[in-house]
Amino acid sequence: MTDGPILITGATGFIGGRLARRLTSAGLPVRAMARRADATVAPGAELVMGDLSDRASLERACEGVSAVISCAAITGEKKAPPGGYDFINADGITALAEAATAAGAGRIIHFGGIDNGGSKPGPYLAGRRRGEEGLKAAGVPWTILQPSVQFGPHAPFIKAMAGLVKGPIAPVAGNGRTKIQMIHVDDVCRAAQDCLTGDERLGRYIELGGTEALELNGILDIIGRAMGKPKVRKLHAPMPIVKLQAKLMQVLPNPPVTPAAVELLEHDNVAASLTGVEQEFGFVPVGFAAHVASHGLEL
Repeated sequence: MTDGPILITGATGFIGGRLARRLTSAGLPVRAMARRADATVAPGAELVMGDLSDRASLERACEGVSAVISCAAITGEKKAPPGGYDFINADGITALAEAATAAGAGRIIHFGGIDNGGSKPGPYLAGRRRGEEGLKAAGVPWTILQPSVQFGPHAPFIKAMAGLVKGPIAPVAGNGRTKIQMIHVDDVCRAAQDCLTGDERLGRYIELGGTEALELNGILDIIGRAMGKPKVRKLHAPMPIVKLQAKLMQVLPNPPVTPAAVELLEHDNVAASLTGVEQEFGFVPVGFAAHVASHGLEL
């Protein structure tokens, strides 16, 4: 890797912000891309304005970089923008990779997610796949990291689940038996940092999951205990009804559930192995239940 800065897109987000702080603390030069000039980024990072929908801004952001870490995307819990998810997750990611290639970046590390869409993915996962194909075709050496659902300080998923648990009855999509291999955001960032050096992870998809695959019902129970509720009462809604409700709610400015979120919860979100991170990176991820017991929900 050259001495140029490491560009992090989405540097004010949940993963990107945490990763930027980790890398600057390690003495690495970080260029943090954000959409606003007044954005707060990690101390010591260079702020650059950019947007995945603006190719010229991506070209400027990539000038002289040694590597790019792609954290910016429209995630499934957010309503699709007017241009649709593909406008960012497919077209934007492709444009970023092409800008990184033109700038001579040594590598791009892209954050996707565990792909549980099978041979017939829904619109959200299909769009994410198109972005990854565009990235791979751009020419820059690549690694695609696929974390499962993440927890840690201010994790969006934990906030959402805590909101459900707070009420007298927690609504649950489906039977609540969907398995999720929760992983701490700091373990995800540690893996990303390790991917900045060496060539053994280039050209590969790497799944990132914790050491336990918990059912959604169990995750809600763990969150409930942390909130002082020894028993979480749940109302399980059939998935077809949840899908219909999510579709109808898209008329709202900020719908509580999106079709993309339902798509991701329809199947298990687990890696091929419970020990994959340890085998690949040499460390054991933090367990969700144990971490919540000692640190709380960190909302």
